[in-house]
Amino acid sequence: MTSILISILATLATCTGDGDIQQQSTGSDSINEHRSDSELAADKEEAGKFIVLGTGEGEHLVIDGAERHFSCDTLIKIKGGTYAMIDILNLEGREGCPIIIENEGLVDMTGGDKAMRMMDLSHVVVTGNGVPTIDKGFIFGKTRQAAVQLYGVLNDFKLSYFSFKDMLDGKAIICEHEEEYNGREGSYSNKVTFSHITCDRVGVLLNGDAGVDGGKVMGMIKNLEIAYVDYRNSPYVGSIVWMSNLEDYNVHHNTITDVNSSSKLHNGIFVLMGNGKFHNNMVTNHQGNVLRAWGYTVGSTPKDIQIYNNIVYNSFKYSAFEVQSFDYYIHPGKTTYANAQVFNNTCGKMNTSQDWVGAVVDVYSLQGGSCDVYNNLAFELVNAEDVWNQQADLIPTASHNLYFNTPQEAGIVDEKEFKLSADSKAKQAGRPAPVTEDFYGHKRAGTPSVGAVE
Repeated sequence: MTSILISILATLATCTGDGDIQQQSTGSDSINEHRSDSELAADKEEAGKFIVLGTGEGEHLVIDGAERHFSCDTLIKIKGGTYAMIDILNLEGREGCPIIIENEGLVDMTGGDKAMRMMDLSHVVVTGNGVPTIDKGFIFGKTRQAAVQLYGVLNDFKLSYFSFKDMLDGKAIICEHEEEYNGREGSYSNKVTFSHITCDRVGVLLNGDAGVDGGKVMGMIKNLEIAYVDYRNSPYVGSIVWMSNLEDYNVHHNTITDVNSSSKLHNGIFVLMGNGKFHNNMVTNHQGNVLRAWGYTVGSTPKDIQIYNNIVYNSFKYSAFEVQSFDYYIHPGKTTYANAQVFNNTCGKMNTSQDWVGAVVDVYSLQGGSCDVYNNLAFELVNAEDVWNQQADLIPTASHNLYFNTPQEAGIVDEKEFKLSADSKAKQAGRPAPVTEDFYGHKRAGTPSVGAVE
């Protein structure tokens, strides 16, 4: 990582991001905490407070807050075209007034060693929805290195509306910082969001360099969000997301299909280490556990892992989910266990290879944590004696789970939307749960239906 940062800094003397200021901001930066990033960007553009950087003619574009002041009141637009490299670093907006960087036209970063590198950003939004007629304004593909590279501490950072294609042996996004967590700001990243991303024939979507080493917590991220990702057609990727030292992650509304069709490895599609929520995701036609939730909590007060409102269908190998922890995660006074709750998921046709157990969840040791499994709807499980599969000494608390031999017996209308028929035995057959909506956003009753769909 150090050599890469030196490379970024070495380019600053020769690469600039000069652009014409259409209108300078007058007065203090505006704050409106209740408007979306898109609305804030539109306000700035309508007021004429924007600058356009780059030419789109293959240059190396650098946007560096240490070399030039960028006000959060001014929208930054990157001119459409091609770039050899884009570096974005040392930018600091503030609460309610983020620095927004968006595309002006299609920004094409396909081929060769092209990449977007970012470092030390706070209250910054990088988004590819700057042009209404372009769905994803930043496109990457066929690159020889990680397409998007994030370094250092990130605070309230959002990356959205990016497209990655035709890079099966590469990584879309890497996220690295080497700081040791001590509880103070600056020792961890916070509120990091990746959303509205498409991946077609791509390798790893997101990979982080972090871990617990001898009681030292390195590379901590609080409030990581991964949402509205459409990921498909990757025959041997293994894990598409591998992230460690996470507190309160929120992974939701992602669609994953046709993954690991030619892989024979013991895969976990999402491998998330720490604690948080995994919900409202649909994963179909795959090999490997959808989620390996390897649980622990930084600090002394245990937190929860919640896995709910997910639809998982047609797994060549393994159960839908795995919850597990390891003794090397637990260091008294610094880290402790996490509890797991697996509820209101719909899982069917698990482990069609029939060489393992295909259940809703494999339950391993949580190093002192508990596991509660309830309100899950399952059908066509292979070699499973129950919707949960005990793999260690931990026996979960289980209730209100339903198993059927076929989706028709379960009252599932079809295997595309997995909605329930009016006379399904799963209707209002569950126990109260801590969520008020189902997979489709429909309100749940006080006595909810079993499964992901109300």
